[in-house]
Amino acid sequence: MNPSAIMPSLQMTISWTLLGVLLAWMFFFAFLAFRPQKARKREAAELPTPSGVFPAITARSPLHRASAPIDMSFGGTPGVASESAGDVGSTPVA
Repeated sequence: MNPSAIMPSLQMTISWTLLGVLLAWMFFFAFLAFRPQKARKREAAELPTPSGVFPAITARSPLHRASAPIDMSFGGTPGVASESAGDVGSTPVA
């Protein structure tokens, strides 16, 4: 048999199989998403209450922490930048 004659039928078989799996997956999970819930809603009186009393948390955590000092020295020549003002914006914008 000629391999070029087998390829289209093999590709169509794989394509239809993958499409079938995709559709089955979509219908299965759509069914799970839209099925009616069997669990009934519980009233507040039916909910279990804790047996002990929980202690109140009174200590507050700090909102801001003190940051460490940042060393801004880089060892270069002060006042000299790597790019000059003439480098930026030299190309005209249409």
